[in-house]
Amino acid sequence: MPLVSDPYRPGHYPASPEQTTRIPRVPPQQAPRRSPEPGKSKTREYVLKGLGLVLVAVVSGMLWWLIQQSGNPSSSAQDPNGTAKPRTKYDFVKHEQIPQPLRDSNCASNSYNDVKKFFEKNQCTQLTRELYVASVDGRKAYVSVAVVRMPNAALAQELMHMTESDGTGNVNDLVREGRVKVPGLKSLSKNNGFANKLNGNDVVIVEADFEGGKKEDETKLDEIAKDALTKADEIKN
Repeated sequence: MPLVSDPYRPGHYPASPEQTTRIPRVPPQQAPRRSPEPGKSKTREYVLKGLGLVLVAVVSGMLWWLIQQSGNPSSSAQDPNGTAKPRTKYDFVKHEQIPQPLRDSNCASNSYNDVKKFFEKNQCTQLTRELYVASVDGRKAYVSVAVVRMPNAALAQELMHMTESDGTGNVNDLVREGRVKVPGLKSLSKNNGFANKLNGNDVVIVEADFEGGKKEDETKLDEIAKDALTKADEIKN
């Protein structure tokens, strides 16, 4: 039976085997981005700000501590035993002949003039003495530090006022007593510097002199003696 082709339809053309129909690509739809919840965003912001402030505070504290340690002349040093000691303007070194403080309970036998008479009536509890050497402007200064402990504060104050007056005598320094020999010096009380202070029942007495010192050295020696008052804390215990 003969093949019969499809009837002709106006406006319709049979597709050619070479022709293909292209299907347009539909771009995949992306899921919408989720915006952070308002509460969580604020909390994170506050936490970060807080951490930043803490960091700034820590750094500032460290810088302040370093500045204080390097720039404060009154900060304390430590001796080999780990005990804090105040800084002084001059470098006081114990005399080689007196490596340890000398202690005595008889102040009358270690003093002279009116001060000796005072001790004969009012016995001290303890006398502690040390001799230091300091290099000042190329010269060697000898510094006597004595700590006199009295039974009460009233007697200590009376003794301090007596040692401040001229011609009343004093506690023997270790050069006067002959414990230390210094060429050109028989005592530290001729052209000497002087300083004292009262600390409860303790009277601290400091005398200083140069080897070959002169009367015009007195102002400088007073400054040295005042600076050495802090050494009393090292020898009195």
